[in-house]
Amino acid sequence: MATINNAALSNVYNYFQADLVPRSSSGRFDSHNKKDLKDIYRSIVKLSKDEPVFLMDRSREVEEYTIHMKESALRFRSEVASIGGLDEEMAFNQKTAFSSDPSVAEVRGSLNGSSGSEEPENITLELRQLATPQKNEGRFLPENERDIPPGNYSFDVATGSSKYELQFSIGDGDTNRDIQNRLARLINNFKLGLTAQVEQDGLGNSALIISSRSVGDRSDSGGHFNISDEETSQQAGIVDYLGIRRATEEGADAVYSINDEYFTSPGNEVRINDSYDVRFKEAAPGRPVTIGYKPDVESMKDNIISLAGSYNNFIRATAEYVDRQPRTNLLVRDMKINSAYYTRALSGMGVSQEEDGTIKVDEEKLAESLKSGDTEEGLGTLRDFTKFALRKAGQVQLNPMDYVDKRIVAYKDPTKPHYANPYVTSAYSGMLFNGYM
Repeated sequence: MATINNAALSNVYNYFQADLVPRSSSGRFDSHNKKDLKDIYRSIVKLSKDEPVFLMDRSREVEEYTIHMKESALRFRSEVASIGGLDEEMAFNQKTAFSSDPSVAEVRGSLNGSSGSEEPENITLELRQLATPQKNEGRFLPENERDIPPGNYSFDVATGSSKYELQFSIGDGDTNRDIQNRLARLINNFKLGLTAQVEQDGLGNSALIISSRSVGDRSDSGGHFNISDEETSQQAGIVDYLGIRRATEEGADAVYSINDEYFTSPGNEVRINDSYDVRFKEAAPGRPVTIGYKPDVESMKDNIISLAGSYNNFIRATAEYVDRQPRTNLLVRDMKINSAYYTRALSGMGVSQEEDGTIKVDEEKLAESLKSGDTEEGLGTLRDFTKFALRKAGQVQLNPMDYVDKRIVAYKDPTKPHYANPYVTSAYSGMLFNGYM
């Protein structure tokens, strides 16, 4: 059995994310201004007035499904925003950033090609060192032996301003490997901002390895985390027995240069010259990377391909649940029918629809069409298609419960005015959070 103190409440929004692939943030494209939030609020109020009374299945499967749908819609919107697709005038006029070696540094960035703004100069980046986490590597102990008495044990984990106590039991038949596996599951399941795993040395020994999810140099604040058992409520001794008290690797900052000028960063994602969002992937001293913006035609082609890829990811993510949540087929079918209308008009640009509703782009044909300069009508169609796709994604984002099978109890009389019903919105309004504590 394990317990943690009240600080664990900060993990409440991570609960349903545990079985999902973490969604990376795209920074400025995930933020909202006051007007955006007011529009969302008004949409919820309007929706709650018209929504019928229904009984809903509250199973774990339904919870995972609705969060999956909402996250997929948010991801699509964010990816479209990165190519300027939220603004009709900017859509497909964005110049896209490039990296000469994405295995070292990936780059995201866009520049409105029609704004007349000055294009940033190319930069030369050299990544000397990645930002790394803290690691506490335990002692390698014989896997099938045990030299600590059975009983109830506990230890404290301090991360920043939070402190957690973890409790567990050791039975008569438990081995060192059993104990290490149990503690690894305990640490991983509690979402403490740490990862734990058991490693073997090939000689019949195993060790518990604990690492922080965060990276960077935190030596001034005592490290990313500290493990002790001097003041815990149960029996002490497990920390020193496993050897997990001491940090074997301190967290380190990323070290890089831009045009031969050196910088450090506490993370592996940096914004350079307010123009490029760069993610460091692999340290490569002596291997400079060029970062800049592509020419107009090439950028436009990349933006159209990116739109198709983002849309395909969205419709595939939606179609995953058609068998388990049949109402999802209404959304998939609507998307297929409407995208077929648009792709027929875009055949001259090399854009077509596949049987599963995804979009296929013939890159050579698209490049030839863009170079010819006769694309205004096609780009207008692409903008209309983008507006349609964003509208469907917005509906899913606002109310993913709309596609859950549910039992309708009563429809509201359309001839009478209705007040907002807070109990209706409570079923999904919590999922409007697009970040987690």
